Order: sequence, then C-alpha cells, then structure tokens
Amino acid sequence: MNILTALSVLVLISVPAMDSELPEFQYNGSGLALIAPFNSGIIAVPWGYGSALYLERENTARHVPWSWDESRCCSAPSSHGDSAAMCINSNGSDYILLFSPDSIIEIYGPFAEGGRPVFDSLGNLWFMADGYLHRNGISTGIELESHTVSVDPSGNRVTFCDSNDRICILNTTDGESSVLASGYRFYSPVFVTCEGIPVIISPTLEGEIVKVSPADGSCTSLAEGSMPFWWKARDAILFSVTSDNGHMITSSEIWIVSLNGVSRQITFSPGIHEIHPVAIDGTIYAIEALNGSLVVVRDR
Repeated sequence: MNILTALSVLVLISVPAMDSELPEFQYNGSGLALIAPFNSGIIAVPWGYGSALYLERENTARHVPWSWDESRCCSAPSSHGDSAAMCINSNGSDYILLFSPDSIIEIYGPFAEGGRPVFDSLGNLWFMADGYLHRNGISTGIELESHTVSVDPSGNRVTFCDSNDRICILNTTDGESSVLASGYRFYSPVFVTCEGIPVIISPTLEGEIVKVSPADGSCTSLAEGSMPFWWKARDAILFSVTSDNGHMITSSEIWIVSLNGVSRQITFSPGIHEIHPVAIDGTIYAIEALNGSLVVVRDR
C-alpha cells in the first residue's frame, strides 16, 4: 500500500497495553495528526484538522461537542485538569473553545485571528487574539507580534517568538517585554517546571532542542530532534528523530533527553515511524506517521 492509499483508508487503533490490566484505547476512524494527554485519556486531532476527539480507555471515541461540519481547521489542543482548549476556525472567524470531554464550557470570539490557547498552573487560560494577549477571554491590553504564547506556572511571565525567530519574554504585570535569546531560529517555546524551577524548552529550525534560562537567556542545546514533549514525571523530554525524502517521513524513532543533556534512544523500529510522543500514566504513546495510527512505545 502506498502513502496515498494509506491516507484514504480508515485506521483501527488498538494500543497494546504495557500492563496486562491496563485497558486499551480503541478508535475506528481516520488517521491522527496530533495527540495530547487529557485527564487519563487522549485528545486527538485527525488528519485534516477539522475535528477533535476524546479517546478514553474501554469507551467509544467521541467528538468534542462542536458543529465540526462548519469548522475548517483547529490548533493543537492544550489541557489542564478536567478542561481543555483549542482554537478553531469556523466560517472565516477564529474562536477559542474551552471544553470538557462531555460539554462546551465557554466559547470566546469571534476573532479575526486567534492563537493556540495555553493554561497556567492555576488553570487560567491564555491566548493571543487580534494581536492582543488574552486571559480567560478578556484582553489584557498587551499587544504582541506573536501568534502563540506559553506562560510560566504563575502566569506572571509569557514567552513567545518574534518575527525574527528570537525568544522573547513578557512580564504580564507591567506589560514590558524583551528579547531573551537569539542564538538559534526558535519556534514554539514552552515553559516547563523542573524541581520547582521554570525553564524554557524550544525546538529550532536548525533541528535542535534547546534549553533556555528565563533568568539570563543562556542556551544549552540538549539534542538533535523535533516534536518535544515535556514528561513531567521523569523531568525529561520525549522527542522524535526523523528523516524524510522531501515529501514524507521515511524513518523516525523516539528518544528521551534530560535537562542535563543525557539522551537515550527508546524505539528501534525501522518499520514504524513514530512521531509526536506523549506520556500518559507512565506509558508513552506516539503517532505512526504513515497511517496516523496510535502506537504504544515500549521504553527499553
């Protein structure tokens, strides 16, 4: 089966459990493009980015309750506790959707342009919309030239990339921002917390994963790879190391690296191309790049 044929078929997801008593995720539908932990399950975005699903062990996958037939695309999801959020586009306008697995909690918008929403540790929802930083759906009055932001656990600092691919940091109390790091071409920086200390992790267009100090902007290259996922329980980063032929991924393996730069390859599966790793309840999952199926990653 070639890749074009694979893209057109339905994929059965049946994840083998790491523990024989752990129920399986099961989903009979189109291939997946993105996954993120949500409660003890997974929020998943299928190919086409036109819907979102909640996958729960031993239960039928269900759509996030939104009129997806009116929606053209959506952002990567974020979650905090029992709530998740994403930016969707419907009829030419962007909306920020705050939802639980069973219901819509709040809809913010319409906006001419919205960005991916994120949560701080207190559950406050932050997002960019129409050029301004918003908190819980209300504009802070702070104007930024960024589309996507990340906040530290307190919500007092925001990190983002400017148009020159530099990491910037913003103080939300006074609205002052400055360039923090410019040694790489950064994108999608995120705040993580290791042993109570906030750290910024960012992939780069040079193909590296870099640790950035929010205090002084010092940078440490941790590994070569992409698609980093912060595994809080291990204080480490899961990431993919991929190869491609200019049209599609031809190989991909999952690695893990500590903030000290100690890395280790986890998967050794030339016939499976694992991307977008996430960790849920101690088990690592990833997407098989060729058909969009959900696979379990066995940590060796």
